[in-house]
Amino acid sequence: MMVPAFLRGLADAASQLRSVVEPSRRRRHQALAADFSAVAPAWRQIAEGLPNSGAAGEAWILSSISGPWAYKLELVLAMAFRADGYTPRVVAFDHDPWRRQYHSLAGIDRTDDFRLFLRCDDVPADVVDAFRRQPTASTLLALQDRRVDVGRIALSNYLYRHKFSRLDLTQPETRAEMETELVRVQRNVRAAERLLAVRRPKIAVIIEKGLSPSAELFGAAVAAGVPVFQITNAQHADDFMLKRFAYDDRHRHPFSLADDTWQSVLRMPWSAEREKEILDEFERDYREGRWFNRKFLHTGKSIKSAADVRRQLDLDPSKKTVVVFSHVLWDATFFYGKGLFEDYESWLVETVKAAVNNPRVNWVIKLHPDLVWKLKYEKARGKLRDLLVIEAASGALPPHVKLVLPETDIDTYSFFEITDVCVTVRGTIGIEMACRGVPVLTGGTGRYSGLGFTVDSDSPQAYLDRLANIEALAPMSLEERERARRYAYAVFRLRPWQMRSFEMLRRPLGETGHPLDMDVRPAPSMSSATNFFDAADIRELRLWVSGGRVDHLKALPNP
Repeated sequence: MMVPAFLRGLADAASQLRSVVEPSRRRRHQALAADFSAVAPAWRQIAEGLPNSGAAGEAWILSSISGPWAYKLELVLAMAFRADGYTPRVVAFDHDPWRRQYHSLAGIDRTDDFRLFLRCDDVPADVVDAFRRQPTASTLLALQDRRVDVGRIALSNYLYRHKFSRLDLTQPETRAEMETELVRVQRNVRAAERLLAVRRPKIAVIIEKGLSPSAELFGAAVAAGVPVFQITNAQHADDFMLKRFAYDDRHRHPFSLADDTWQSVLRMPWSAEREKEILDEFERDYREGRWFNRKFLHTGKSIKSAADVRRQLDLDPSKKTVVVFSHVLWDATFFYGKGLFEDYESWLVETVKAAVNNPRVNWVIKLHPDLVWKLKYEKARGKLRDLLVIEAASGALPPHVKLVLPETDIDTYSFFEITDVCVTVRGTIGIEMACRGVPVLTGGTGRYSGLGFTVDSDSPQAYLDRLANIEALAPMSLEERERARRYAYAVFRLRPWQMRSFEMLRRPLGETGHPLDMDVRPAPSMSSATNFFDAADIRELRLWVSGGRVDHLKALPNP
């Protein structure tokens, strides 16, 4: 019997897909098998002497990232839980046999598969109906079901899947996909509630809480009163931010300061020496290539003099210079505050238009350096979406507007000396610039807006009016600069948990995508349960977990 042509085409496509996927799977399996054999004895040696009492109840590890570095970081957390009398239980969201293998090294023998709690539930239509009535990103950010932010999760999922195209909710196919996503997220919420009904942990920990289905379990847990803390990378390779979330602060950035923390920071003794500490740390980290280097921000870049930067960018020395620090358009930071515009793309377009219309200053549009490694990781090809939207909005840029691409050889530190005004929505650069006395104009709320050292606008028009007359923006006062430096001191010197008993390793940029491009290994001094109990960093972690504070924070300095 003759096989139809379309079936032959499907078979050929499936065969081509297997020819790509299968070798990749084999390489991953071989790499992880070799790694597991090499590292298992060291991890087991540490875990063997830890208690298994379970008297404190269950501590859940919401295993939201699939990969050996995440599993090994979860091993550290699981062993800390065991040391405090908890029974670690892993919640897995996909099937990776290596997850169970690595987790067994910490004596974890309890795992739940989230997918087993999924049902084809009929979900209420009110969420989708609300979106249909007003299909905007703002509507999605406000949509809830059973006190879980289902619209926010659906939007996050969509942006992550469609990184290289603009969110256009005027298109019927986009709205249809979003409606399907909303129903899927609602069903995930019900699965999360079933899991929580079967057993309820005393505490839970998560690395990534912004995407399905871990986002739904995070949301359902805090809605049910279960404290969940997030561990995420800080500015240095072996440093982490720890933040405990309850329902009311579930949208806070992990780098943010809780209100009581900020008030304590404002009251702590302050001095010129302390200001120098934080400024020196910025400079030292940039010059040594340590500042957020897990993102390869300094690879292929050099710190240049102000004169060299002005010459390279052909800036008019008679004018002030405004630097616009763009965001990764699909980045999760979009959700850590309320933007003046629908998304980062709209903000970038309107900001570039304003720059084109104000030739009284130099404008530098600096695209985010994260794009270098993120695009490599995503194996992206073709023209940057950022460039496409700028060109569509403005055409050829006039001479007073300069575009700096992510792969520039100019290190970000070089821009501090030439910037008279910094423009961002909520990027970390806003903290750094304000510390140096550079006025920071924000395009939305975030972790540091409203704290007395940024120029914030309450509407898009107020923001655009400021851009139109940005050369007249007042310089920062001494009080504003001190507030910025206090904030930076707390975030970058007091907030990080410095993991020294275990080491975070990262392969070079050219090996991004390797199964072990990131890794966690015990330090040479970490060879037994006794070492683990006695380690200062592990004691600090355990004390914070048991203490109940929102922010992990070292002791405030004495006068």
